[in-house]
Amino acid sequence: MGAAAVVLAVGALGAASAWAQETATVASPEAAPAAPPGGGTVAPGNPQISAVGCLSRCIGPATGIVRSRVRVTGSELGNTVLVSFPRADGKRAKDRSPVVKPSGAVLAKVPAEATTGPIRVADSFGQFRDSASTFGVGTRAQLRAARLGFIFPVRGPHSFGGADARFGAPRDGHLHQGQDVATACGTILAVVHGGVVKANGFQAAAGNYVVIDGADVKQDYAYMHLQGPSPLAIGQIVTTGQKVGKVGTTGDSTGCHLHFELWVGAGWYTGGAPIDPLPLLQYWDSYS
Repeated sequence: MGAAAVVLAVGALGAASAWAQETATVASPEAAPAAPPGGGTVAPGNPQISAVGCLSRCIGPATGIVRSRVRVTGSELGNTVLVSFPRADGKRAKDRSPVVKPSGAVLAKVPAEATTGPIRVADSFGQFRDSASTFGVGTRAQLRAARLGFIFPVRGPHSFGGADARFGAPRDGHLHQGQDVATACGTILAVVHGGVVKANGFQAAAGNYVVIDGADVKQDYAYMHLQGPSPLAIGQIVTTGQKVGKVGTTGDSTGCHLHFELWVGAGWYTGGAPIDPLPLLQYWDSYS
């Protein structure tokens, strides 16, 4: 199972053309323009949205606040030049500088005056699409309340294993500093309590790991053996329930599991000390 972490160094979102009017005339959102006689460039198919999600300043998986970062996935999104959100007056609040990632996903920021509703993407050919699901826009007070909640980190079937998985179990030359939670590789891991990302990296024993400094509590939460590097950035403010990464078996690990550490006092390798996280994990698991 998992191995203790060692002392580590903590280190450190174009358009091809301007979009003047979002409401450019489109013959049909279902039909791409036909090829002009004699050849010429044909527009790609209409944008399709499969999912929208919140990446930063998140109240929930698809709920944020003004200036939250949003991720839109689907197909035919490579020519996106505008992402917009509903406004209370019936108009649209627009981000005119979305970022199209190599994967085809689109990243945008929630503009001022945006309200809850479908997200719209528009491309440089005048084609557009509204998401089937809504993206919620809440308040700073709601964000703060969300950050102060607690949730069990493993979002799938799991077990706490036997004596060898416990805090204080003997290891080669040291004692186990966390609790192992066995689950399938690829299971989503969530932020147990909102706070600030303190560390994100790779280490031979811990594998891919992330440490979060909890908000308004003297606790740090360490996640180890992640399947791949976490998308969270050092210094990023995160919210309870936000995705940390996926369960893996990287580093000094046998079998897919989360090695979870709970540090109190000054925190993870900054003067604090690890304590047995099992009682809290069991409590969070009881209602999550």
